[in-house]
Amino acid sequence: MLSLMNVEGAIMTTVFSPEIEAYLRNLAPVRPPFMLEMEKYAMENYVSIIPPEVAQFLTFLVHLSQAREVLEIGTAIAYSTIWLAWAVAPRDGHITTIEINDRRAKTALKNIREAGLEDRITLLKGHAVDIVPKLQDTYDFIFIDAAKGQYGWFFEKLYPRLKPGGILVSDNVLAEGGVVTPDEELRHRQKTAVRRLRDYLEMITAHPNLETTVVPLSDGIAVSLKK
Repeated sequence: MLSLMNVEGAIMTTVFSPEIEAYLRNLAPVRPPFMLEMEKYAMENYVSIIPPEVAQFLTFLVHLSQAREVLEIGTAIAYSTIWLAWAVAPRDGHITTIEINDRRAKTALKNIREAGLEDRITLLKGHAVDIVPKLQDTYDFIFIDAAKGQYGWFFEKLYPRLKPGGILVSDNVLAEGGVVTPDEELRHRQKTAVRRLRDYLEMITAHPNLETTVVPLSDGIAVSLKK
């Protein structure tokens, strides 16, 4: 996830200049007023959501893969969830999304109702570590946007739930430049998460049953196709 406050303030490390980021954001589709309100809410309340250009990229991937069943790890206020639900709508698809924070889950449900997507989205409230092992369904598309240090664990549990030909998308894999920052320059609390993220990237790019590419959009997006 990427904080809109960071985006607008151009504080975080990215591969793009602020001018290029702003240009790409202006190319994103026009959002309805309630989505613009969600973006404003996220900025004012320091809630991390994907920026519109990443949402547009996710939509493209969903359409390209013809995905119907989507799993999202990390709902926040349901901004990305709603984009995903719109993307699967032409195929009468469904989104299952998981959120740990009670307050954000309540806000997410309100936003889902406002979007008229209650029948297309199922929100599971709780810790993904507890919920994911209990999942029985398989998915065409999985979007991981949760604790970066746990991406390896999520992959281990979710790989069997991803259908052959399915797509796994992992957000923020560049860790605001942390993956190329020497360990001695990282804050103590960052080191473990960054090391795990590096291991995760090495694993999915070398995995024999995945085709993976890392797209340097926003804070980095890994896209993996299951063979």
